[in-house]
Amino acid sequence: MKFLKLIRKYKEISKVEEVSRRYFVMNGFDGILTFLGLILGIYLSGNRNPSLVLIASFSTGFAVALSGFFGTYMSERAERAKRIRRLERIMLTKLKRTIIERAASFACLYSGLINAISPLIFLAISSFPFFLSVLNLISFELAFLLSLLLVFSLLFSLGIYLGKISEENPVLWGMKMVLIGTLITLILFSLSLV
Repeated sequence: MKFLKLIRKYKEISKVEEVSRRYFVMNGFDGILTFLGLILGIYLSGNRNPSLVLIASFSTGFAVALSGFFGTYMSERAERAKRIRRLERIMLTKLKRTIIERAASFACLYSGLINAISPLIFLAISSFPFFLSVLNLISFELAFLLSLLLVFSLLFSLGIYLGKISEENPVLWGMKMVLIGTLITLILFSLSLV
């Protein structure tokens, strides 16, 4: 319980929640669209091996997650270090080993973890039908169609979430996200015809 109170205190001091929400959506969106590109590319190549989809998806997902973690951690670290230096100049004192510095370090780690976890969550959900296909419970074609349905459902859900955050029409936001996914799908199909 004491640990959770400390986490809440660090979140409050660092104001990390808003930033982390953005990272969750951005990298989740990246994860979904990366998966969409992968399954479309594999499908359009004529390959019907669900194991290949899972291996390619998760290796790419982990690369996106690691990139997201380290990119976020380093950029947040730089921004928060700059803020602490400014605050030190204003306060005319060093903030090393204070709760302010610990909260800033926590915010960097927390943001990095959120950014790393979000694409993996969306990728695991989107690729679930291919697990069923590997187990020979459904065909590759059905897995492909169910994955597309999940991808567009997740895009719509992210849009709903953004609509609620923005206090605008959540359904409209959901439709915008689905439209983006549809445009990307059409572009990828067009490229395969070239």
